[in-house]
Amino acid sequence: MRSQLAAAALVALAAPAQAHARDWGIFSAVMLTSDYRYQGVSESRGRPVVQGYAHWQRADGLYVGLFATQVDFGYAGAPTYELDGYAGKNFSVNDGRTELKLEEMWTVFPDNRTPGPTLDFAQTKIQAKHVAGPWTTLALASYVPRGSYGSGEVRRVEGEADFAVTPRLTLKVLAGAQGGGRGHDRIYWSLGAAYAWKTLAFELRYLDNDRTRSNCGFQPKACDAAVVGTLTVSLPPIL
Repeated sequence: MRSQLAAAALVALAAPAQAHARDWGIFSAVMLTSDYRYQGVSESRGRPVVQGYAHWQRADGLYVGLFATQVDFGYAGAPTYELDGYAGKNFSVNDGRTELKLEEMWTVFPDNRTPGPTLDFAQTKIQAKHVAGPWTTLALASYVPRGSYGSGEVRRVEGEADFAVTPRLTLKVLAGAQGGGRGHDRIYWSLGAAYAWKTLAFELRYLDNDRTRSNCGFQPKACDAAVVGTLTVSLPPIL
């Protein structure tokens, strides 16, 4: 079975931005997405899911968090939800224009009844984010020593560029590649836009990858290209 790399990777990128004028506190949000996708492949059989996270960050850059999402793998005994816990530290350099992040993440499927090896796994991630005027660029590399369902080592690299058209409207482009293990090789990309208003944010993305139905695994349609919409409601900070 293909590894289910967590959407918490994406949340960990975005969560510190919820701090607004503060760089410490507990920040959380609830999301509704039309299709839970990661690396261009559906984790919910093309169906909408509810997601959410809680992210605690200190002023010195240390943070921990938890992300939760529904999943649908479409077979008997498959899990119905996923939990991703993560912890790391942000390092600010270049007068705050560049941020480095080191993170460890743990993905578990508590109600999984799939026979055989566990679906749970851990990954280590390093990320760099740079802000220059309206541009924000991100580069990420991650390593999974033991992939989901005994699939072996998995490595990933990813880059994203965001352009702030206005303070509320941002255009986004992303591309990445993953390899190793069994059935993990893929190149994926997306184009999209995000609009923020008060505590609400709406993002629309076109996502695709280089896998076809013939090599997508037991859910061939999961690798089809798709347009995905996500509505995020940020909750008031705690502390």
